[in-house]
Amino acid sequence: MKKIMLKIANRYKLQAFLQVFFIMLNIYFLTYPPKIIGKIIDLLYDIEANKDLIVQNIFYLIGITIVLLIVRLPWRWLAGYVPRSVERDLKNSLFEQFTKIKMTSLQNIKNGELMSYFVKDISEIRKFVYRLFSYGSRIVFTLIIATFTMVSGVNLSLTILTLLPIIVTAFLIVKIKEYVEKSFRKSQKYFTELSEYVQESTDAIRTTKAYSGEMHQLKEFIRKNKLLRNANNSVDVHSTLLSTCINICFGLCYGISLLYGSKLVLQGTITTGDFVAFNGYIGLFVGPVSWLPGLISVYKRAQLSYKRLDEVFKLEREKLSSKKEEKSSKIIRKYRNKKLIIQLPRAYR
Repeated sequence: MKKIMLKIANRYKLQAFLQVFFIMLNIYFLTYPPKIIGKIIDLLYDIEANKDLIVQNIFYLIGITIVLLIVRLPWRWLAGYVPRSVERDLKNSLFEQFTKIKMTSLQNIKNGELMSYFVKDISEIRKFVYRLFSYGSRIVFTLIIATFTMVSGVNLSLTILTLLPIIVTAFLIVKIKEYVEKSFRKSQKYFTELSEYVQESTDAIRTTKAYSGEMHQLKEFIRKNKLLRNANNSVDVHSTLLSTCINICFGLCYGISLLYGSKLVLQGTITTGDFVAFNGYIGLFVGPVSWLPGLISVYKRAQLSYKRLDEVFKLEREKLSSKKEEKSSKIIRKYRNKKLIIQLPRAYR
């Protein structure tokens, strides 16, 4: 499995590099609109004298918007092309593996498991590839480029104080996400137990009534139902806590920026335009922080799917003669050319 993934990664390394490059350009150009708006605000103090500069900066703002659109188009196309190509090649490799597995091993695989390998597990890996390049790279480049712009363009101390809540919140999100997953697993466990208990009680209802055990069955049902209710409430509480942490985080960021930034403006350390631009830079961090929980979830699901597929690729193969291998290769090429390996449409997010 590892060799196959490396082979596929090597095949699409250029496309992946271009995607990351366009994402980097997109983040870089996103720092320009707040900067230009800040300059326009500083120029408004003397409109008559700076009229030409104001108009010039407005055209710059329009130009940056057009450039952002041009940069975004190839990035979005590559964001769809690379994960889908990885998914297609992985399905082809898995199909090839199933044509060569020993019949004794193949007979132990159920039809449901077979569909799960091709549909669910490979889909999870495709989602992770998409999130890794599209979201992961944006998180990294936003942190680097936006922070550098805030430090060099506005003020170092203001940047450190404002970004401190974001760093703390990112750590809290990782921890809270663990509790969400634990609560969800408990909820699944209690739901399974309750479903099995209801099924068993329904099947044995006559026996239960015959021995007058209805009250015992009812009390047990209520107990299991309470456990499920508490587990579901725990999932809701921890999930809500995630979004609350993010909202509190950026509330603190803007609060620190307004209080300390206003003081720096009054002292003459930064201009009003710099202050407005700085608050615009903070908005660039909203997306990356909110993407962290989803990125962690997708990574963990992809890790489980990778292990399941790895077990399939480790199954012993039939020792075929050269003629049989050639025939098998022709069948695989035929399937690939006719595109009989179905690509099911699935949402990225």
